[in-house]
Amino acid sequence: MIYDLLDVFNKKYEEHGDELILGNYQLKDGLYVIIKENDEFEYYIYQFDKKIEDKSLSLKDLKNDRRKDKYYDLAQKDYYSSYLNSNKAFFDKKIHNVNYLSFFVKVESFISKDEKKLLDFDIIKKHFEAFIDYSKFTKKEEKEILVNYKDRFTDENRKQQILKNYQIVADNIQNFVEIAKENGVSNYIKVFFEAPMENYQEESNIYYSIKIFNDISYSVNVENKVFGLSDLNMGLNAKKPFLEHKTKTFIDKKTIAPFMIEQNNVLHAKKFFDWLKYQKYQDKYPNGKQFFLNRDYKEKDLITDYDYLPVEIDKFNAPFQIINYLQIKDEKNIKIDELWQLENIVDEVLYNKQLKSNYFNDDIKVSSFISKKLQQLIYETKYAMLNYFKKYDDREFYQVIKRYGLDFVTEHIRNNREYKAKESLNLLFTLKEQQGVENMDIKKMQEKMIQKLEISDYGNLTGEEFFYLCGQVAKYLLSKSKSGKKDADMLEPFLRVKNIKKLKDEIKFTFFKYKHEIGLNQTKFNNAMSLITAYEGSEKIENDSFLIGLLSQNIFYMKKEEN
Repeated sequence: MIYDLLDVFNKKYEEHGDELILGNYQLKDGLYVIIKENDEFEYYIYQFDKKIEDKSLSLKDLKNDRRKDKYYDLAQKDYYSSYLNSNKAFFDKKIHNVNYLSFFVKVESFISKDEKKLLDFDIIKKHFEAFIDYSKFTKKEEKEILVNYKDRFTDENRKQQILKNYQIVADNIQNFVEIAKENGVSNYIKVFFEAPMENYQEESNIYYSIKIFNDISYSVNVENKVFGLSDLNMGLNAKKPFLEHKTKTFIDKKTIAPFMIEQNNVLHAKKFFDWLKYQKYQDKYPNGKQFFLNRDYKEKDLITDYDYLPVEIDKFNAPFQIINYLQIKDEKNIKIDELWQLENIVDEVLYNKQLKSNYFNDDIKVSSFISKKLQQLIYETKYAMLNYFKKYDDREFYQVIKRYGLDFVTEHIRNNREYKAKESLNLLFTLKEQQGVENMDIKKMQEKMIQKLEISDYGNLTGEEFFYLCGQVAKYLLSKSKSGKKDADMLEPFLRVKNIKKLKDEIKFTFFKYKHEIGLNQTKFNNAMSLITAYEGSEKIENDSFLIGLLSQNIFYMKKEEN
């Protein structure tokens, strides 16, 4: 996965360099101090404001003037000075910078009432001194890498600059804390010494050379190239033995690591994930249309789903229309040209707008929007929808529509969303037709049934006709209820039936319940009851035909001119 993504990213990086990352870089809230070469101090406060689209406008000086002009400089220094994560701190977890040209601490490290959170001043001194020669890093693998920086470590001018920077921080840190408190800063204090940006990069590269891998003890040298386990989107420790390779390879026993990557590549991979962190979470194709990436909502550089997409079919070769088969009043046919349009309609019509927001949610809660049944349907079908709408793979999509489609219709009915149920049937019929499946011609069925009932034709019904007529009769009978509350509970017995006998019994029961509302001269209806009673088929329940009868225009209320 990493190599595939890097191939594309590196082409962009070769053209734009770190600007590719820094163009979207987000500073953290805090007090920013720039110490000039003449030892003068400049102070800036960054407090991110969601209401302002341009994040650089959230940077202000102590006079409360916006200082967009300073944002990029601070972003560069901050990017080249930040640790990989708290487990990769250079010296102490309370100090977050990785070179001697900066100093990052939390305000609470100086004002907390919890002594465990306070930073010992002696630690600050040791932190800076450790940059002189990196002698605190004593593992064999670390020493093999650090020998490459011997000339830098023995540079006396560099050593004196480190000690000078320490002294300035030590002498002024309490003043920085006071300024932070006075200006309502509760997060970071970040100090930067004015220096060429190349110095920031070179110093930080020393840190990355020994910290970029998950655990340097897994590293191996092969033909003068260092390979190790990437710490990016991958972890391996004593708690994750299942990630280990269980067989030896050509190198040595260290290669229990599940994935080895060369040092230069892992540095490029770091830049890729740094860039990825600042891409919009909603964008599932940030690295090009041939890669689908879903990322953790909070840790946006953590990839939770990845797929290579050999083709892109976001537009249909032959646009189609969602037909108003049920002749819903004022409903128009909807033209579909692009895949996202179909996705929106499937989400709104079938899932009651609960699909897209739950593609990657593995803890869907039952609520006023999501019933227990809809929760189950989402869990069982969402990956087929995701694969189609985001990865252009329709192999499971139509199988799911065939297997679960009517469940969405009945779920709408059970929750008193009859209009949505009708829309769902229209959508399902359209999708079936796209697969070459012939649908019931509802208008012809209506005409045929009306003619049959008006002339008292008692010839045998087909299965499709029987179930359609049952739906029509059930809806008509329930409409005779004088109860002020006409809801899905009345239809529930019909939705639960599993065989023809039970369906006929429910219709008879409902008929006797409301027969006082039906006159002897209602020929069409009485003929319908006779045909249903006389039907002797034993096939499985045809839910689609029954639901069409239930939800389509009722023939017992149609006027002569509508026939």
